[in-house]
Amino acid sequence: MKKYTLLSLLALLLCVSGCKTEPDYSDAVYMTGTLTSSNVKFLVEGQSTLGLTVTSTDKTDTDVKVGVQVAPQLLESFNASTGRNCQMPPEGSYSFEGGEVVIPAGQNQSTQIKVTADSEKLQEGVSYCLPVSITSVSNSDLKVMETSRTAYVMLTKVINIKAAYLARRGYFNIPSFGDQEKSPVKALGQMTLEMKVLPVSFPVGSERNANGISSLCGCEENFLFRFGDGAGNPVNKLQFVKGSIGSASHPDKKDHYESWVEKEFPTGHWLHFAAVYDGQYLRLYLDGEQIHFVETKNGGTINLSMAYDGHTWEDTFSIGRSAGNARFFDGYISECRVWNVARTSAQIEDGVCYVDPTSEGLIAYWRFDGETQDDGSVLDMTGHGHNAVPGGTITYVDNQKCPF
Repeated sequence: MKKYTLLSLLALLLCVSGCKTEPDYSDAVYMTGTLTSSNVKFLVEGQSTLGLTVTSTDKTDTDVKVGVQVAPQLLESFNASTGRNCQMPPEGSYSFEGGEVVIPAGQNQSTQIKVTADSEKLQEGVSYCLPVSITSVSNSDLKVMETSRTAYVMLTKVINIKAAYLARRGYFNIPSFGDQEKSPVKALGQMTLEMKVLPVSFPVGSERNANGISSLCGCEENFLFRFGDGAGNPVNKLQFVKGSIGSASHPDKKDHYESWVEKEFPTGHWLHFAAVYDGQYLRLYLDGEQIHFVETKNGGTINLSMAYDGHTWEDTFSIGRSAGNARFFDGYISECRVWNVARTSAQIEDGVCYVDPTSEGLIAYWRFDGETQDDGSVLDMTGHGHNAVPGGTITYVDNQKCPF
């Protein structure tokens, strides 16, 4: 009996190993533009329209009808798989015209389905997603490419904002960060530091008395974003210096993870940068995309409460200056935030223009949107009291659009 049992098992194993399903290379249809990413960005300003089509991997012999419908039931699994917290756009904020498209005979792309949205009915800072999925294919034996069956239309409301213009004459300090007893940023086991800026000019000629450095935010010779380094590198290259992480309290005694963004940046364009530390890896993001990462030697914490020497609060966390009152930035600033959690790429991308001030892990949040307190400071939107105190001359400019 055992003999026959063993023979049966052997036959079963041979069948399993010899009867593997071969890859299916037959022609198929898919939502256009979703082969590399299923996300389709849709910036909504006023009444805005987006066209969606279906593509076949080969030209069709006959007219092929393809059913396409909104699929709200897919949103929960999309959020779970991407780490996002997207919502369906509210009823009445969008229209979906179609339901069926046709790929004409002899072609490989269908007629359009139209998605129209009204920005007045979308909330600022909310991530909206409209899953649009292929539901049927008729008059053809074409299959559906499952990985590209659905286009996740990411609706983002375009907003007009004010921004602070520093003009190499102004800056902001965060005095409460320098309190060595109560500072919430003295020993961050995880951290996200992010900011949105628009350079107007970079130091040239006599303006190079700042060594060609344009400071953005952070702590001098500790954890600082800036353009240029005063050592001959281009003044329009973004540098992250020094990236001090370790078990020691003082930044000088921590390990350093300095890095550059190889791209040289033009003036007149907004960019969003972020540094994310999860306790092991330090990652840098530009406009929501990871551009650099390094594994730390021994982990440790980040101290944003002091610069490398720590002598005065003027050398603690600041925006638009460093090394005392020097190395100023000529440009617009907006949306600076400090977190005690490691934000994901999706969260960073979704929050370029705005985040909920009550978000978990958000230590401080400054919008620089022209709304100031009686003393001229910019309110910390979280309610934690880390207001940004202005120095020098600061003006505010209108009609800055976000996303940019």
